[in-house]
Amino acid sequence: LKRVMGEAWELKPMGEDESFHEEKLISFTEESRWVKWVRWAVYAVLIIGAHVYLGFSIAYSFQGALFPVVMFSLIYLYIACWLINRFIVQPMYRNNEEAFDNFGRSLVRVFTWSLFWGISVLPTVIAILVLGGFFGWIIYDASGNEARLRSMGGIIMYVILCVLMSANPHRIKWRPVIGGVVQQFVIGLIVLKWDDGREALSWASDQVVTFLDYTMVGTAFTYGFVSEPPNICGFGSIFLYTSLQIIIYFGSIVAVLYYLGVIEAVLKVVAIGMQYTLGTTAAESLNAAACIFLGQTEAAILIQPALETMTASEVHAVMTAGFACIAGSLFSAYISFGACPSYLLSASVMSAGASLGVAKLLYPEIQVSSQKRIQDFKFAKMEETNILECISNGAVHSAKFVFEIGANLIVYLALLACLNSSIGYLGGLVGYPELTFNEILGYCFFPLAYMMGASDAPDSATNIDETLKVAQLMGMKTVLNEFIAYQSLADMIRAGTLTGARAQMIATYALCGFSNISMIGSQLGILGGMCPKRKAVFAKVVVRALIAGSITCFMTACTAGVLVDIPMSCDPTSNDNCLNLDDVVSFWKNRQNFTSLF
Repeated sequence: LKRVMGEAWELKPMGEDESFHEEKLISFTEESRWVKWVRWAVYAVLIIGAHVYLGFSIAYSFQGALFPVVMFSLIYLYIACWLINRFIVQPMYRNNEEAFDNFGRSLVRVFTWSLFWGISVLPTVIAILVLGGFFGWIIYDASGNEARLRSMGGIIMYVILCVLMSANPHRIKWRPVIGGVVQQFVIGLIVLKWDDGREALSWASDQVVTFLDYTMVGTAFTYGFVSEPPNICGFGSIFLYTSLQIIIYFGSIVAVLYYLGVIEAVLKVVAIGMQYTLGTTAAESLNAAACIFLGQTEAAILIQPALETMTASEVHAVMTAGFACIAGSLFSAYISFGACPSYLLSASVMSAGASLGVAKLLYPEIQVSSQKRIQDFKFAKMEETNILECISNGAVHSAKFVFEIGANLIVYLALLACLNSSIGYLGGLVGYPELTFNEILGYCFFPLAYMMGASDAPDSATNIDETLKVAQLMGMKTVLNEFIAYQSLADMIRAGTLTGARAQMIATYALCGFSNISMIGSQLGILGGMCPKRKAVFAKVVVRALIAGSITCFMTACTAGVLVDIPMSCDPTSNDNCLNLDDVVSFWKNRQNFTSLF
């Protein structure tokens, strides 16, 4: 009240009747009541209109109205769950609290009954039967294909490596680890193995690409010829003014969705599912869920209020998820390099839960967390007051990332060329002038790529060559960044040096993450700026988190390698129907020669 009416109500002005302030208060109360009723009336009209529109769309074409039907169904499911919990479950618990507590204690005794070494018998037996049957079926399905079985062995290899590198091997809790791997396989089965799920993922990928491509309307108007050059062979558009501009558009949309509360609602639902299946805490679950849709910066901003009280293991999990994910705004850029949209989208979802499992392997929890319930988590507040301000601030905030990425690409590509030239010179002194930095990286990462089942070529020489190419891309992504690795993948596909569809698929999944050395400074800068007093903790765990993020991406590639029997190949964007200037010049020369005869 004081904010609306000012200090006049508390400090009465000289010579002014107090009834003036009472009238002002009554008028303000009545106005607020009318505003409230008008707001609810607008909501009612919108809801009724949406249902009427849905009815007309179903009547016209049910197949075309499938997406709104699914969205309405999910909304009704959410409302039903909330109503059941609010009006049935909670009253039953309050009226029979003692009976529920006794029943709960009985279940705890049954599930925690142990014979030796503190191992609970019933959960262990159930887990062995369920997981044994699940992974037994997967191995049976992959039998007869050496590359797919090798990918299964790659997952086991990475788990063993994580245990060997763990900060506290004897304190590892296996629930998030097993849950993360199982979650990876379940999501992979739905979107990669199941026909309907694969079609749904393909449809969703097409919609995402279409949505992001609307950016080109704005870039064509703003930059004109630079972003939309004529279709001349060898005269491509400028990367900085085309694909990277999507970051600005995506940033504005994310700001609007966050302002409307959509992101908060979706993330809470996804994070609750992760918490119950993996047993992770609120902040790390929310951060991993956010990394599915957003980048590491936006995801970290969402959990900023919790950074001050998070344990070292939770900080490590947050950093791992940041290294294992990619920003949704960069999808179109990676697709232009030849990455399949469905593989990118599924990689983001599959890596989320797995990142928490790998993080808890490398840095197990040994402290008591204060971030227990997601329902009690408080998101960071936005300073914007309306949607238009969100759009403007989101665009301005995202614009700086475009030029930061461009600057990094200039430097790293130049350094890569310098390293290749220098190593070629040193190799030439001992008789190996063809030696390059890329080849050295390939040899270093070759065992990992081989165990991931990077190639299924029947010819051993081709198999080794494709595996070496994938290993080079993995090393490039880890030492430099994923942009350069995806660009090199596109160059290999165009040049015909990496033709195997399986090798292209494994490379796409393995490169899908921010786990590279240059991002260490970015992570420390982002988190350190949000919570300066925890800089020592951030610096302590960041290298281990980088390793965990890389292993997460590689395990996602292994999971795809196990599940996908016939991979698909997505060619990088090219302009085959372009105007060839050499042909034009040749035509005019021939015409001049012909006319000179007369």
